[in-house]
Amino acid sequence: MILTRPAAALLAACLAVAPSLVSADPASSPSVVAPDARTIGAARDKVLPVVVSILTVREDFKQGEPVLTVSSGSGTVVTPEGHVATNAHVTQKGRSFRVVFADGRELPARLVGTDTLSDLAVLQVQPPKPETFAHAQFADTLDLAPGDTVLAMGAPWGLSNSMSAGVVNNPRRLLVSLFDDEADYEDRLGADEPTGRYYAWIQHDAAIAPGNSGGPLVDLSGRIVGVNTRGMIFGGDLAFAIPGPDARDVVEALIERGEIKRSHLGFRLRSLKGTGEEQGVLVNSVERGSAAEKAGLRAGDRIVSVDGAAVNALQPVDVPALQRRIAELPIGADVRLGIAQGDQRRELKLTTRAQPEDRGEERAFAPFGASLAELTAAMGRRRNLEGERGLLVTGLRPGGPAAIARPALEAGDLLVKVDGKPVPDLAALDAVAGEPPPEGRPLVVEYRRGPERRIALLVPKHGDQMRVPLPELDKAWSGVEVQPITTSLARELGLPGPGFRITRVYPGSPLGEAGAKIGDLLTAIDDVPLRAGNETSDLPFHQRVRDLAVGQQVTMQGSRGDKELALKVALRAAPANTASLRTLALTRLRAQTRELGFFDRAARDLPASQQGVMVDGVEAGGPAGLAHLQRGDIIVRLGKQAVTDLGSLRTALDAALENGNGRVIPVQVLRGAETRILYLERYWLTETR
Repeated sequence: MILTRPAAALLAACLAVAPSLVSADPASSPSVVAPDARTIGAARDKVLPVVVSILTVREDFKQGEPVLTVSSGSGTVVTPEGHVATNAHVTQKGRSFRVVFADGRELPARLVGTDTLSDLAVLQVQPPKPETFAHAQFADTLDLAPGDTVLAMGAPWGLSNSMSAGVVNNPRRLLVSLFDDEADYEDRLGADEPTGRYYAWIQHDAAIAPGNSGGPLVDLSGRIVGVNTRGMIFGGDLAFAIPGPDARDVVEALIERGEIKRSHLGFRLRSLKGTGEEQGVLVNSVERGSAAEKAGLRAGDRIVSVDGAAVNALQPVDVPALQRRIAELPIGADVRLGIAQGDQRRELKLTTRAQPEDRGEERAFAPFGASLAELTAAMGRRRNLEGERGLLVTGLRPGGPAAIARPALEAGDLLVKVDGKPVPDLAALDAVAGEPPPEGRPLVVEYRRGPERRIALLVPKHGDQMRVPLPELDKAWSGVEVQPITTSLARELGLPGPGFRITRVYPGSPLGEAGAKIGDLLTAIDDVPLRAGNETSDLPFHQRVRDLAVGQQVTMQGSRGDKELALKVALRAAPANTASLRTLALTRLRAQTRELGFFDRAARDLPASQQGVMVDGVEAGGPAGLAHLQRGDIIVRLGKQAVTDLGSLRTALDAALENGNGRVIPVQVLRGAETRILYLERYWLTETR
């Protein structure tokens, strides 16, 4: 379980209720023999100092758009070179990684390799100068028994350097209950990225929580006997760890080669439980068109030997070891399978091939306003799309080009051609639709929806979107805000009559230059009375002014206390309101910006000479949101360049990305009465992973 930033908000609530969940009376607990405190302390001191917290900036996709979030997990330094063992789901979709040590040091890290089938990954710390790291050791053999004391270490809820103690409940646990069909086991763990295929978990009751993922499970000898992977927040202290020896093998292979290569024969296995058979392992399914099917293997066959060696899987927990044995066969090797079907015996000869990818690369394609994933053979089988190649639509931006295509595309559609050209992968789509089409013409998109092949017209949108409002006729403006005063309200307040009371005078405005002050009561314009229809709407005053001509000289009459007023005013054109200002949607920042207007400066008491760009909207999962930019901020500097208008903002962003500025790009903003500095990570703004 990794911990995301929103999940951290639950911590305060959890801490508030936790005391009520713990018994304060030791006498109420059953009598147990506790391990010696010195033994626990010695085991702790061997491993806890090299347990690290991992901060991952990850990119997910929501409604067709990339969403950046910060998540945290745990890991353990396992080599002098600074390799950190953790879970694959901690590093999954990671754009950048930071490792926080027990002493508080925070260093960047690079991803060495990941293996989703075992849910393991390896990072390597990148210190500023070469360094030899203290590290922990994996157990060589799994010799745990129920009741053995184990220690879980990591950063639950992002709280680093935490440790809990418990006992092993079962050293070989498959997550198949008495009520489950084991045939669905892998799919339940992850439809497109199954995990846990090659081992059984260690079940224990040492408390873990979100953020513990990837942290070590340690025995009293100070060995890493497991890598904590799964837990239950509700329903009891059930936690599950990858066995240490299995994790060690994967971690060492990732450090050496950066990937795990496995063999594949095109079938899936299940135990003999419930079949009445007592020898072999059951073939649960066979892939259509696979070498296994062509060789004559059928669902329901029993495999009783592999290369002459007998195999047996009487219970579900026995299956992972057999699947691992097959996966570790050399790729391209010939394998002899002894097959039993009833009383019949036969032998099949198969040639192994490389394990295919379970899930293809996923990416947001901004010109279509959609997120797309490359369809793998495994994904195609699960969706009845065997033999197809293309891009699976995983999400759509509301109002985006794909969502308003004719007809609209939907999540689950498979793009197969664009303008008659196949798009089997994202590179092909970039080649076909990465640049604007001539004269903005629509593209013809061919896609598959269920068993049907359809077409649609789609107009892509490329780059940042600038909106220039249509010009409006100038309207006369007096330069004040007013409060309506009705006849009855005037009588109660002791005012000479109804009208509009000035509540604000804009600097340099026509009435301001004429000497108007807050509190003045305006009752007529050129002897035509001003009447308030109610005590809430100031529209009658502003409408009367707008009906006059720009540049017209008028006399505004009223009173100031017990004195009459007659203010000579030369009306001017009203400053542009928010709807009349140009806007710019920055694709890379995932933010809406607009010109800084007169009323923006007036609302913040900024001088008329103040320049900058107003932030009008921020997508929480975009780079701007991750940098804590907020709606209402005024950007005045980005990188090394001042920001004066929309054009200079785009220029400053381009220059910052092209010229470096180090790992982060500073952004200076005006927020309320403060000037603040924020930072954009370069990783967030580029496609480089």
